[in-house]
Amino acid sequence: MPPLFRICRFDPERVKDSDSLQGGMPVIRGKILIAAALGMIMAAAIISAAAVKKPDGRTTPYTKIRMSEYRSFIKNWDEKKDPLLYALISTDAGYRALFHPAPTMPSRRPFAPDKSLYEKEQILVVARVMPSPENVDDVFEIGKIVEREGELSVYYTFNKSETGAAWQAKIYLAARIPKRPYRKVLFFENGKPVGELNTAAGQWLVPAGEPEANKTGD
Repeated sequence: MPPLFRICRFDPERVKDSDSLQGGMPVIRGKILIAAALGMIMAAAIISAAAVKKPDGRTTPYTKIRMSEYRSFIKNWDEKKDPLLYALISTDAGYRALFHPAPTMPSRRPFAPDKSLYEKEQILVVARVMPSPENVDDVFEIGKIVEREGELSVYYTFNKSETGAAWQAKIYLAARIPKRPYRKVLFFENGKPVGELNTAAGQWLVPAGEPEANKTGD
């Protein structure tokens, strides 16, 4: 009488032969399913990483203002204590608080920008005291200005004057930018952070100036 149960032995050669007889379809189908599953996992990981990554921000257009554009000079400050002066001017009063007119300069150029400028624009300013350079407009060069989540980042290059001039001069970088309610303005000089304005709290100038001078009244 034959046994009721037969112990089956796994034979890989028979399985291999069986798959080959069927054209290898089970193996191929399995590989396709695994590849599809891996593809879905990778796609989900990429989408998740993109959602977490902070946006790079948008480039802010600007127009550089040459130092000879207006008949004015930047006010004195204690450069020993604060070597770098920086500001975001939003009103005509703010400009006149930071810059003084120079009526002795023989020119018909205006003393300051027209008041209408501040309806749509603001002025960024960075200044240092240094030996008088050969070309004042080559001392500071804007790399880029980027807005990210209400914060404005200003990247610029400072080319230190090596003229060895005997007298010191106040050299500044000024640029017009679109008028927007920035929460903060961050300044980066030669790739390093050098200053920050908490504009949301009303700070517009470092070293500190008159808090009301630059108030827009909005």
